[in-house]
Amino acid sequence: MTKEERLKIYEEATKKWGVVAQYDQCIEEMAELIVAINKYKRKCVYGEYKNKPEIEENLIEELADVTMCIEQMKHFFGEDKIEASLEVKLAKFKKQIDNFDK
Repeated sequence: MTKEERLKIYEEATKKWGVVAQYDQCIEEMAELIVAINKYKRKCVYGEYKNKPEIEENLIEELADVTMCIEQMKHFFGEDKIEASLEVKLAKFKKQIDNFDK
């Protein structure tokens, strides 16, 4: 599916349910991602959920859901604005990495 096709779907969802519902959906999906990351961490670090491949599968699914939400939010607020802010954040992050052991 092309980006244009995805953006059209997001616009249809917003028309159907409204922008507030899309914000709420984004919040819900991010919360589900938090839970999925915690379960995956417990599997990898603490050995919980042994022999349960669905833990990783769920994490991947939740990452896809949040990726959709982020793409939709970028569309709402302006991808150029978010990319500009990302550049600033990445420069700060790189500085932190470079100065970590100093």
